[in-house]
Amino acid sequence: MDEQLIEDLTNYLEDDAETARMIPLSAKRAIRSFKKKRNYPSSYSDEKINSDMENCYDCIFDLALFFLVKQGAEFQGSHSESSVNRNWTSETEIYVNHGVFPFIGF
Repeated sequence: MDEQLIEDLTNYLEDDAETARMIPLSAKRAIRSFKKKRNYPSSYSDEKINSDMENCYDCIFDLALFFLVKQGAEFQGSHSESSVNRNWTSETEIYVNHGVFPFIGF
């Protein structure tokens, strides 16, 4: 999944050397964040986890993109400069919009 995600992000984003350098880091962070959010049961095999992640690929792509576009503004809720206003959704909203929720353990 790492390679496909990196390739897709590279194709999606502008050809910028600094952004290209950050793509692998954002991809890894998105995958780690996704796995942590999903809270996979210990009974899940790597194959089952990978299958679930493939089914939720769009969510992971959006997470990686979310981390990339916020470079330098990681903890800002909004930003205004030269009559340009930006507001960022939260990481949680990405999960909700894709219908991705944690597994509940007993």
